[in-house]
Amino acid sequence: MPNGNEMFARLKQACVFITSPDGSTGSGYLVAPQRIGTAEHVVRSWQEGRSYPVLVGVEEKTSCQARLLKIDKECDAAVLAFDEPLAVLPLPIAAGLAQLAAWQGYGFPALAGKQERPQGLPIDGQVKDPSTRNDIGQSAVLLYSDIIAAGNASPLHGFSGSPVLVQGALVGHLTKHIGDPDDRRRAAYGYVYACPIEAVVRLLDVVPAAKDIDPPRLETIADAIPAVQEGAYHVFVSYRSTDRDWAMSLVARLEGAGLRVFIDQRELEVGGYLAEQLDSALARSRAAVVLVSQGWLGSPWCQQEANVLVKRAVEDKGFKLVPLRLDDSRMPGLLDTRVWLDFNGSKRAEGPGMERLLNALIGRAPPSAASLEGRADAAEGRVTEAFVAEVNSAAHAAPRKVLEVIEQWRKTASSDVAPLIRAAEVLNGKAEFELALQVLEGAPDTLRVRQLRAFALRKQGGDGILKSIALLEKMRDAGELDAEGSGLLAGGYKTLWLQMRDKGYLQRAYDTYREAFERYGDAFNGINAATLALHCRDAPKRYAYAGRVRDDLLGHPADKLSYWDLATLGEACLLLERRDDARDWYAQAAGRAAGLHQDIAVMRRQARLILRELGQAPDALDNVLPVPRVLVYLGHMVDAPGRPVPRFPAAKVGAVKAAIQGRMAQYGALHGFGQASRGTDLIVLKELADRGLSATVVLPYPEEAFVGTSVGERWSERFAEVRKAAGITFSRPLSDSRPPDEQLPQALDQANKAVQRLAVEYARRLDETPVVLAVWDGKPGDGPGGTADAVALWQEEGYAVDVIDITAL
Repeated sequence: MPNGNEMFARLKQACVFITSPDGSTGSGYLVAPQRIGTAEHVVRSWQEGRSYPVLVGVEEKTSCQARLLKIDKECDAAVLAFDEPLAVLPLPIAAGLAQLAAWQGYGFPALAGKQERPQGLPIDGQVKDPSTRNDIGQSAVLLYSDIIAAGNASPLHGFSGSPVLVQGALVGHLTKHIGDPDDRRRAAYGYVYACPIEAVVRLLDVVPAAKDIDPPRLETIADAIPAVQEGAYHVFVSYRSTDRDWAMSLVARLEGAGLRVFIDQRELEVGGYLAEQLDSALARSRAAVVLVSQGWLGSPWCQQEANVLVKRAVEDKGFKLVPLRLDDSRMPGLLDTRVWLDFNGSKRAEGPGMERLLNALIGRAPPSAASLEGRADAAEGRVTEAFVAEVNSAAHAAPRKVLEVIEQWRKTASSDVAPLIRAAEVLNGKAEFELALQVLEGAPDTLRVRQLRAFALRKQGGDGILKSIALLEKMRDAGELDAEGSGLLAGGYKTLWLQMRDKGYLQRAYDTYREAFERYGDAFNGINAATLALHCRDAPKRYAYAGRVRDDLLGHPADKLSYWDLATLGEACLLLERRDDARDWYAQAAGRAAGLHQDIAVMRRQARLILRELGQAPDALDNVLPVPRVLVYLGHMVDAPGRPVPRFPAAKVGAVKAAIQGRMAQYGALHGFGQASRGTDLIVLKELADRGLSATVVLPYPEEAFVGTSVGERWSERFAEVRKAAGITFSRPLSDSRPPDEQLPQALDQANKAVQRLAVEYARRLDETPVVLAVWDGKPGDGPGGTADAVALWQEEGYAVDVIDITAL
């Protein structure tokens, strides 16, 4: 069997540089005597029956005249034939291919040299999926290359048709890549597709040489993770609540890699006995990670817990204890004698230290950085961190951007689901609970995944509340609830109490919040326990809990307090019956959360509940907790040229605009829901944008077709202005294509119903009732889905419709 150097030399000899009449270039390879394999798109401009020059070999280049023999567009495969005999042996066809095998390739990138003297470049990597389909549905082999990811082989044009070898045998040729959003020529994250070699073999008119391969699977970190029994954990994470964001990013990375994680967050009095659940969790864990920071060093409970962890590690040599330093704190003596990892300056759990941490936790000797296994580990880490960063970036855009990132991630066949977990966190934070549940479908049933799923279910409302409670109660019985999970469970009970006014649920919510606060000491559970103490007529606990929460938060630097912390201070002062102080804190919270309408609505809802229970006017603090009203807009389009009976002539646009402005002045701050047709819709949207307000736009079918059908050339400029406005969000079209003309009314009717569904749900979250504004002549419409039908839709649901009578303008 030839060694690696011999196989590489043979690969270079068998590579072919291909040029086309249109000036494009590509790569190919000798696949059988006097036969060249390549990608079909490389030779798409070749004329049948004509011969074209090709260069065989990298160093000893031999010029041949090749002609097109056969193609397969469906698989992007082609075979060329030439008559000159060559001493170079074709590459053998591989029989057998496995995931995570190492592959090797060679090609002629378009920028690597002049066409008369092309310079080849080698690339290599790992097989991520030996049998898949690419993004246009073609059968493919998915490959990863850290050389490509680093940009050393990009742009990739010219590499198309390059041979892909495993153990010296052909498994396919490069065809396309997952494109970088900023430059489609470059392969995003280092992933490329190859046409399976079987597609080329089917085109051959001669029998190629074959070679059996049995490539060893590269053992990655995921492969080395040992199995644990049900109810056991790979790692126990100990941290101070002030470091929760960092801890959650760590949990996502650990769980994403395949470890079962127990999250600890307790703030007990020094000298107290370890909670039974904590003792049990430690006994069931193979390792522990301690997050050391200034906050951790200042917590007596964390010091006590560290003593327990060190004692466990000393007594049980199989128990691994790994300290992580999060800031410039000095590592305490009891942990300084251990090998610790430095994440000082890192805002999240990322970077080379994560590979070292994962290997340490599973007891795996890290492979050398230059080895195939080491490169595979590093590649997986880079890809995971790149996608987590993409999700974080998409968090500032529309929800569809997060979904687009996850769609890209799914193509990579990555085993690390940390990007999935982060995407669910982001979507939950954006109140896109249904989308969060969709993202989590098929995710491993880890602790964090269950938490995120329970959160999304509860926030969805309806049956989701009961499903969330059932999931959280199961976690509670298994001792897997942390402060967040306990708060979710108590919140579920509280929601049922508010809906059903069943005092049994009130008591269960109060008990759960109280137990969580007394165990964990966090402000969220504490303030909720204090509020429910008010409703349960437990005045001593109400004052005690509210005072503790207030004093604890006031002990933090002001610039470190989030808007939720500020709102919690407002709620605590309200419970302590210090309303002026409450007003000040709530005003600061609302200012910090400007534009986050649903979060401010939650603050307002809590304040109203407390004020009502205290016998005061429930709306006494509404003016410092501003929440926009929900506006549903609908109405006639400006008449198309040649309309037989005028309804909304262009001459009335100014009058309609003035009437709409008058209504908006009455309504106050608004968030709109509707469509974007010429006339009423675009007048309203432009007014909202000009006032710095926001809206959600529903399109019945793709934008380009919608503009052609319902906007028109005269209004297209106004549509483009609205499309770019900061506060205007266009949701995904309800259909992927424009329906035939006869089905357009049904499509518009579905859009009306979608607007109603979204607006009602959004209003529910804000504790508001939608304001429905219609520009209407009061007559039946031209057909289904028009203004008359939309007005009837809202009236049938019991909503009043504020009509601007266009006939009176």
